Amino acid sequence: MNDSDLNPNIYNTKSPILWVTEEKPIPPRPENPMDFPEDHFNHWYDQEYAGWGEKKVNMPVSPGNGPRGKNVTCLLPGHHPYFVSYERGMIEAAAAFKINLKFKYSEWDDQEQQRQVEETIKERPDMCILVPDSTEYSSNWYKEINMAGIPVIGSNLIPESDAFQYILTWTGPDDWAQCRKLAGEFAKRMEYKGAYAILGHFPGCSAYCSRKWGVITELKRIAPDMKFLDAEPSHFDPDSSYQQVLKWLSKYGDELNGIYSADISVQTGINKAIKEFDRDDIICVATAGSGSGLRLLKEDKVDAIVFQAPEIDGALPIQVAIDWFNGLRISPFRYLPVQILTKDNVDEYVFNFNNPGEVNLDYLYQLIIDGNNQSVEIFYDSIFKQFSTMGVLTIEYFRGFSIELLSGLIQIIKTYNLKEKNIIGDYETIFKKLFNQQTMKKTLLWLKIVSFSIIAGIKSSRSKPPTLIEQIVDYVNTNYQDPISLKTISYTFNNSAAYLGRLFKEQTSESFSTYLNKLRIEKAKELMSSSSEKANKIAIKVGYSDPNYFYITFKKYTGLYPSEYLETLIN
Repeated sequence: MNDSDLNPNIYNTKSPILWVTEEKPIPPRPENPMDFPEDHFNHWYDQEYAGWGEKKVNMPVSPGNGPRGKNVTCLLPGHHPYFVSYERGMIEAAAAFKINLKFKYSEWDDQEQQRQVEETIKERPDMCILVPDSTEYSSNWYKEINMAGIPVIGSNLIPESDAFQYILTWTGPDDWAQCRKLAGEFAKRMEYKGAYAILGHFPGCSAYCSRKWGVITELKRIAPDMKFLDAEPSHFDPDSSYQQVLKWLSKYGDELNGIYSADISVQTGINKAIKEFDRDDIICVATAGSGSGLRLLKEDKVDAIVFQAPEIDGALPIQVAIDWFNGLRISPFRYLPVQILTKDNVDEYVFNFNNPGEVNLDYLYQLIIDGNNQSVEIFYDSIFKQFSTMGVLTIEYFRGFSIELLSGLIQIIKTYNLKEKNIIGDYETIFKKLFNQQTMKKTLLWLKIVSFSIIAGIKSSRSKPPTLIEQIVDYVNTNYQDPISLKTISYTFNNSAAYLGRLFKEQTSESFSTYLNKLRIEKAKELMSSSSEKANKIAIKVGYSDPNYFYITFKKYTGLYPSEYLETLIN
């Protein structure tokens, strides 16, 4: 494969850097935003930048052991077509990393969502994703989940500002940015003059303000000669929107030159009214979140749309969850990309929902273990081709996908007792090496080189039998939960305890008891980070029959008693 085979939007030198997630630039807050008039962008500062200044409270610590097998519950407001597609995107993203998903729909009933929040807390999932059906009650719901020690991600609908202190990250559309960018396209098509009206979102939700005042304030800033006439909610009803546009056309006549719609679902009603008045000159733009928006655009029934794909919206919180479970730093917000589409560029817009869920990583791992270099080469080439043909999902999926792949390679290294530093360097810096690759092409090449190094290491280890101490270390790593001592080891390996103790220290630089205790304490720390079990039960699980001895040993090797260590995880 050469560079000409690749999607130029992904692999050219101007493509986005893979491992850098840029945060939205936040301007300083005006001293008193509400002192500005409603049609000035500063008036809406606290809505547009809600949550960015909130200090996080009671943030849980990531287990750092990857997303595979984690249980995630998603609470959704109702079976709207958007959220059905949102669920589908979430399922596809979760399947790629073996995350177990559970969905609960409240059907826009506040009391039912409250009950589901309480039910979810009792079920103790590894994470909760909440799309609240009420801005008013959302802060309490996020707080309840947070205070129960369950990490929670907010998604899609923006809650009240104080709710953000309890949320790991909020994901979804940057509605203000979308509306401002579409307003720019709107103004351009209207030649920065003329009068317009707005069919808005449901009053009371966050999208109502952004899709009305985001448009009005942006047009006043970039096109002061444009005149705002009126704004009314569409209620997502084409018939009522049809009636409203008829009223505007009757009232304003030729003065009305453009209509901005908060949702593409009412465009048929708008077009019907425009046709009756024979006003094909009216410029129409809309927010779209379905394939119908693309179809209307291609059929010249709308001039421009900002495209908000629900499948990507659903995939986004799962991507954040993957990063968090892997121990990576996550930003307070992760936004959908802003996509302005017109008839001129809609055919070029790649929207392919093929995803890494079809990549069988277990098959790759088996090829590596079997030492099949040629098949591993082919496997990486196929991954390369798959990602090169993907659309807007590529960056988000690929970041988590490559982290998951590397985690599997590290597990093979540990399983076969290979010399980790020789293959990938220090564990503490290995992910930094991954992130330094920057582009997809370089990342896959680096992962392939690591895979070949593992194959070489496995072949080398198989060509010579493991030493006696290597066999003992492997035995201890596998059976540390059982009663083990030098005496029991001496029976198993048919050598005296004194000889084995001396040989063990010579070859590992620490005594057998120190090695065993360190191993058990590390395993205990992992269990404390990933479960809610009490310390005395964890002690038994890692091989200590006497909890008091476990407490003393834990303090010796960590500097903290188990209860103190648990406090550090909570704080």
